[in-house]
Amino acid sequence: MRKHKISLLCAALCALMLVTAAVPALAEGAAAASGAPVAENLELETYRNVSVGGRLSAVDPEGGVLTYEITTEPGKGTVELTKDGRFVYTPDKDRRGRDYFGYKATDSDGNSSQEATVIIRISKQKTQTTYSDMAGDGAAYAATLLAEEGIFTGEKLGGQWVFSPDRSVTRGEFLSMCLELCGTKLLSGVASTGFTDDADIPPYQKPYVATALMDGVISGYSGTSGAAFEPNEPISRAEAAVMLDSALELSDAEEAMADGAPEWAAQAVANTNACGIPVGALYSAELTRADAAEMLAAAVAVRDARG
Repeated sequence: MRKHKISLLCAALCALMLVTAAVPALAEGAAAASGAPVAENLELETYRNVSVGGRLSAVDPEGGVLTYEITTEPGKGTVELTKDGRFVYTPDKDRRGRDYFGYKATDSDGNSSQEATVIIRISKQKTQTTYSDMAGDGAAYAATLLAEEGIFTGEKLGGQWVFSPDRSVTRGEFLSMCLELCGTKLLSGVASTGFTDDADIPPYQKPYVATALMDGVISGYSGTSGAAFEPNEPISRAEAAVMLDSALELSDAEEAMADGAPEWAAQAVANTNACGIPVGALYSAELTRADAAEMLAAAVAVRDARG
């Protein structure tokens, strides 16, 4: 039943993205005829004094490379843009409410799209967790959201909160985050997980590991003496996709959405991509805290859309 619900959810999310892009899509026929790109409207949210990142989206009828430019500056903050369409929006100090900026996409022949709009909703945090090492970082909103949701909070050093965005995430850490996100009820009084490397599992992680094993979220690595979890090893992007896919019980999508992924992770990568959870193309790369924050923030939207 949950698989069916998540399938409907992902379909609904895809439909929502299509609706968001509906206004520029009305001009698609004319743009295609003229050879001009078609830019899409986007909507984001962030917290007061917290940066948020994203990527502008446009389609070139001829399949060419596009560059982007800001055509209308935001009124309550600033936006930094790279030529490939990645951007970081930073609200002005203590500003709240709704802001927006406009952009256009241009192809190699100089044809430009109509102006599209990026809307940003700026709200107040419930907690006071502000990371001193995430100022101006595109993953700052995602990192802050994890603290707001009680999924993961960084460390407090010298009276300041730090997130350490480039730090690698271990398998045990990511599993704990996944189960917190899903609101999974943990087993109590876990003395041993049953894995051969149980002694290497930090005590606080054992309830997560034992619960995930019982629920079929993880199975560990098979060895001559039994299965091991390897809790302190850095988790790769592909492994993270498999773990999150299993925790959320996502329905299977077309594996074409997992181009280049290893066979053992292809279905999970396709499933997460279909629901808008970013995995990235470097599947063997170690997952950083910033990467994990972006994945889990998108997963929060999937979770909340279930109702």
